[in-house]
Amino acid sequence: MLVVVKPSCSRDITEHVKWLEKEVSSRQLHCHWFYTTGQFENDVAAIQNLLGEVSMIVAIGGDGTLHLLANALANTDVAVAILPAGTGNDFARQFNFTLKQWRALVFSGRPYSIDLGKINNRFFINIAGVGFNAAVVEDMDTFQSRHKFSYIFAGIKHLISFKQISANDRSLMHIFANGKFFAAGLKAAPNAQVDNGELLMVQFKANSLLSRVWTFLLMLFYSHERSQYVCTESISEFFINEPDLLIEADGEIVGQSPALIKVCPAALKVKL
Repeated sequence: MLVVVKPSCSRDITEHVKWLEKEVSSRQLHCHWFYTTGQFENDVAAIQNLLGEVSMIVAIGGDGTLHLLANALANTDVAVAILPAGTGNDFARQFNFTLKQWRALVFSGRPYSIDLGKINNRFFINIAGVGFNAAVVEDMDTFQSRHKFSYIFAGIKHLISFKQISANDRSLMHIFANGKFFAAGLKAAPNAQVDNGELLMVQFKANSLLSRVWTFLLMLFYSHERSQYVCTESISEFFINEPDLLIEADGEIVGQSPALIKVCPAALKVKL
């Protein structure tokens, strides 16, 4: 077993680590512990170098940790078990499992194949996008630490100040959803599914402050997809031709356009 942990003093991570250490000891399992460094390429390579020695991986962290593992494990037979311990836990949120259930799945869950999204050569597990959400993530990267209120603070700030995606696109944002939630609990793509071989593209067209506020209020009640300001489309791939647009995925800035965004069916095994 390989345990991938995002270093943190947070209570959730500390308690997961203590619980798993006790379980590993009582079950007399051989276990590697890998603490992420924040150096994406180096961490991906280090994890991949350990894959020959393990049969499963446990992720203790949030969407960023799962993003890292999606890139390290894509199209392999190694399954990942999730112990959610991040700021948003948006990917895990859609399964509505309790802490007890997540922990039980580490040792009893069966590997289940889910889709991944891919932006050029980089995989994502949950939601990617351009526009408002990328501006929020870029701003949050300047914070000393992230917490749930970070999303609220940065979101409100950019809801007011963000202009439009580009001179050629007056939309608020475009997202490409494999999972349902983003921004620490907003259900941006209620009809997205992780195992249907498609991504759900959601275009938020709202460009006035009033229309933006209205769209986000509707999102709280999962009814924004019926709004005149929102368009949805199931896609297998989509090319962003316009250059120099920041792209975020799973709460990380991952590059700029132009970019080919596509679905990779059944590319990752998760214990569910």
